[in-house]
Amino acid sequence: MPMKVIKAFGPQDLRVADAPMPEPGPGYVRVRVRASGICGSDKGIWFVEKASDEVIGHEVAGEVDALGDGVVSLAVGDRVMINNVVGCGACPACRSGAFTFCVNRAGQKDVGNGYGEYVVAPARNCMRIMPGLDFVDGALVMDNWCTPYGAIMRNRIQQGMDVLVNGCGPIGQAATALLKAFGAYVIAVDPLKWRRDAALRNGADKALSPGELPDAVKDMTEGLGVHAALECSGKGIAYENCVKSLRNGGTIVAVGEGAEFTFRPSDQMIRRYLSMAGTWYSTLPHAGEVMRLALQGRINLRAFLTHTIALDEVPGMFGSIVNCDEGVMKCVIVFD
Repeated sequence: MPMKVIKAFGPQDLRVADAPMPEPGPGYVRVRVRASGICGSDKGIWFVEKASDEVIGHEVAGEVDALGDGVVSLAVGDRVMINNVVGCGACPACRSGAFTFCVNRAGQKDVGNGYGEYVVAPARNCMRIMPGLDFVDGALVMDNWCTPYGAIMRNRIQQGMDVLVNGCGPIGQAATALLKAFGAYVIAVDPLKWRRDAALRNGADKALSPGELPDAVKDMTEGLGVHAALECSGKGIAYENCVKSLRNGGTIVAVGEGAEFTFRPSDQMIRRYLSMAGTWYSTLPHAGEVMRLALQGRINLRAFLTHTIALDEVPGMFGSIVNCDEGVMKCVIVFD
């Protein structure tokens, strides 16, 4: 029996197509997708040069539909979200649910197929959605919220710190809300006014355009600069602006991917005692912590969700997502 998926047939040509129903192998489960987030990293599908059979999508929540041999940790009907990074499953990192830290994961294919009706994934990568949260909530947790949560936790950002969030897309919006929940003073930065306004609604204390850095930040912090800067845009000039906005001893946290910039350690880091930290995606323990924050009312998982659409609406909506059209922030595909 075929299933419906979204495939690319060329530049700016997405269509609903049929694909074979996937079957779970040993240690895997099949999940009937009920909600699937559209991530900024998915935008490349809009620019492919020729037709592709690849089905993308990694922000998945749904119901376990079938079990592969040896799976005893889950049951058919369980509501789960999926961590899409596939590790070896045996190392200490994988055993703790921190698959991104797996030392043996080179060359392994991550879980995709979220732009389709069914997904197969390792059972160990599936985490039950806590009661009180639904599938749309689950689709937002693992990447959109846990990515900035991991950045905050790794760098011990806490109450009373001044923090700059550069890039007010969905990741930056979640970072802003989390930082406010932890008591930080948040300065949000984005070139688009409507996204700066969204950051203010999500708790930012100030919102600036990139051209105001670093002077406005220094003015707000008694000339010192911020303790930390989370760079979420993946733009080279943004990294440079973040470094300039840090106080001596501060930390730039690299969240946004794809940037290139000239780095001069002597004047940009060494003599200012700066630190640079990378952070990637999320872990299962972090997902549990984010779900608890939501259930406690400390964060609103849907604070920046602007659109829920059916699978057949994806081709018509995708251009607006790629172009960051005003009012289009976070979009989740929902399935009946």
